[in-house]
Parts: sequence; C-alpha cells; structure tokens
Amino acid sequence: MVREYRWQLKVRSYEGDAWGLLPASGMMRYLEESAVSAARDVGYGRDFHEERGSAWVIRRMSLALTTPVRLHDELEIVTWISHFDRVRGGREYRVINSATGESVATGLAEWVYLERKTLRPLPIPRALSIDFDVPGAPLGEYNPPSLALSAKVLEFSTERIAEWHECDSMGHVNNTQYVDWLDDAWRAAMEELGWNVGELRARGVQMRGEHYKLDYKRGALPGDRLVITTRLQGEARRLCSVRQEITDGSGAEVLSGSTVYGWRTNEGQPTEAPGALFA
Repeated sequence: MVREYRWQLKVRSYEGDAWGLLPASGMMRYLEESAVSAARDVGYGRDFHEERGSAWVIRRMSLALTTPVRLHDELEIVTWISHFDRVRGGREYRVINSATGESVATGLAEWVYLERKTLRPLPIPRALSIDFDVPGAPLGEYNPPSLALSAKVLEFSTERIAEWHECDSMGHVNNTQYVDWLDDAWRAAMEELGWNVGELRARGVQMRGEHYKLDYKRGALPGDRLVITTRLQGEARRLCSVRQEITDGSGAEVLSGSTVYGWRTNEGQPTEAPGALFA
C-alpha cells in the first residue's frame, strides 16, 4: 500500500493576492512544505541530509488549480511518492477543501537527489523505496486542456533582477518564486495588448493560471539579470495558452513553462472572455 502523508492548514490572511485568493506560488509553497514534512515523518528530515550532505532539488512541476482557494479556507493536503528512478523521484499531491470535500488542486513534482555543495546527482538510497512503498508509476493525470495553436504567435519580453529576499537556504531563488515571475510577465503582456489589469479588476474579471507545467533548468542566483519571454500561442473561449522562458544575461535558459490561463470573476468563478486577446 502506498504510504500517504496528510496534514491540514488554514489559509492565512497575508497569503492572499489582490483578489483575496491564494496565488499559484502560495499553493506551491504548501506542496513544498508537504514534501519536506512527509520525508521528515519517515526519518528523512534535516538531520538525515546534514549527515550525508545531500538535498532534494525540484526539476519539473505540473500543477492544476481547479477551484480557487480563499482566505481562511481550511485545506487538507495528501501527498505520496509515485516513483523513484536512480537519482530522481516523483511526488504527487492532492489538495482538498476540508469543508466541502472538493479537490481544489493536484500536482506532480519530479525531484533530483544531489550533493548539496557540488550539486552533483547522487544515487537514491534503496531504503527510500521500501519506506515509502513506491508503486512504480505516476498515479494521476496532469495534462492541461488542449488548445489549438494560433497561426500567429504574439511575443512579449520583460526584464528583472533576482533578489536576495527571493532566495532560500540553498542560496538560489526558491522554486515557488518563478511562478510569480511568470504571472507578472503575463500581466505585463496583457497590458501591452490593451488589457489593463486594474481596469479589468474594476470590471469584476481577471485572468488566473489554471494549469502550469514548469521545467527548471538551473537555479537563478541573487543579482542575476533575467529576461522573461512570453508567447501567447492560442485561445479558445475563456482559456488561452501561454509559453514562457526565463533566460540569464548570457542567454542560457533558467526555466521554461507552459501555462493555461482562464478568465474568472474577481471571486474566482469561471466566466466568458470579455473579448479576444488576439484582436
């Protein structure tokens, strides 16, 4: 039987965004804490890694946000290991609204086990697969809605500097921070398209990320000058498909991501698009 780890929490008042909803980065922080707590619960916590000079670093992340999470919602997070493969491990997540029993988010993360100082991959200890009773394959489905690509792709570019306050104890930008950067870049692209986010909010509508697929290439370091390229690839009714890349000053790729954004009311309910973005 697969070993599951469960914990409960209440969304705190300072975790909401301008719409009073939990952003994607907030959900990813919950999932990261779930992974750390689940490992510690079986004896693979901080002491284990300090003794071996090891760490887990995220390589890929798929996140589906099916229902908005509001301030003070009570959530239950369930997580389990889906597979191990030499130096990599997969962990799945399901987030449930405790009051309604509704699944509000699901996720699949691929982590790489490595030496903390050199960042070289390390073989995963065999005991892990025994302690976590790994079934050998991912259990869920995380593919985003399929949208037809437009004949014309619209491209936008923004720049930013990685800041110290965005880093974690590993000394590089925390994996949850990038999704905020991507969302900011998408809002900047909307502004260029003539869709002022503040005006839309006043009209009672917004665009929110509903499906994220992130591929981490390397960790950004404080002081890195970064370019975020955003490409609007297609739209269908209330959804649009966006492809984004983050590169450093040398042009090397830091992260690539595909996101499906959807029109919603300020309260988070799905709504029809107020107009065509490509127009």
